[in-house]
Amino acid sequence: MALKIFVTGATGTIGSVTVDRLLENGIDVLGLARSEDSAAKLKAKHCQVLRGSLEDLAVLRKGASECDGVIHLAFVHDFANFNKSVEIDRNASSAMMDSLKGTGKPFISISGTLMLEEKNRSYVDEDSPFAQSPGFSLRAENEKLVLSYATEGVKSMSVRFPPTVHGVGDTVGFIPTLVAASKKAGFAMYIDQGENCWPAVNLQDAADFLRLAILHGTAGKPYNCVGESGIPTKAIAEAIGKKYDLPVKSITKEESFKYLGFLATILAANNVTRAEKSKKELGWTPSHSTLLEDIASYY
Repeated sequence: MALKIFVTGATGTIGSVTVDRLLENGIDVLGLARSEDSAAKLKAKHCQVLRGSLEDLAVLRKGASECDGVIHLAFVHDFANFNKSVEIDRNASSAMMDSLKGTGKPFISISGTLMLEEKNRSYVDEDSPFAQSPGFSLRAENEKLVLSYATEGVKSMSVRFPPTVHGVGDTVGFIPTLVAASKKAGFAMYIDQGENCWPAVNLQDAADFLRLAILHGTAGKPYNCVGESGIPTKAIAEAIGKKYDLPVKSITKEESFKYLGFLATILAANNVTRAEKSKKELGWTPSHSTLLEDIASYY
């Protein structure tokens, strides 16, 4: 009998590609759907569907208990009420993991590399401490909660994504937002010298990573899903400028809020991230297009 995985966020940017990868490898999918449109998309792929949202805790418990594992990708992206979004995520994760206690079944939660802090070195990795900034520390507390369930018979894991998970199908992430802001401003932008770097991973590679993690990951462990450790933000701006024939311009961090809003903080971040331990344990080798290649051919 084929494995069946409960996937939240199953029709999202990462979720839709992940569902495809699971199905291609003979794994059945039960997808959480908030709307009829989402349900129809999942049914078209021959997935089973469970209607509900992240606040329907009874529905989440049912989905988790009926499957052989959970990939929890959904998140309420309401940055004006970020604390509430994190609370919803925490309650949803707890509900699903409570139903998995003592089963040894896998549960994957998603977090981000930006919540890791560089300490006396130029990069972060799987063992780096958490940053203490308000927003990122909230996500860090959720990751700690998820990993703590490993002591209660759940193969709970955390997969940390970089600021950009890029590729065909990404229409709402940081790169599309940066492209739109650059077009509106009339120039492609980077902050100060643009030497700060973003890590990145291709959508297809991310889906492969999640499949390997749900099958072969270790309880209680965090994983860094990173294909490129760090691309200078100036290089990202130059790629956007070349693509759209825009001048490339340095701006200050203060100026960047005018053009980018909350994204300004992300664009200013330096987040060189290594993933060698995750790659080795899961046998994962990124093989799809790079971020700069995708800017040239897709965004």
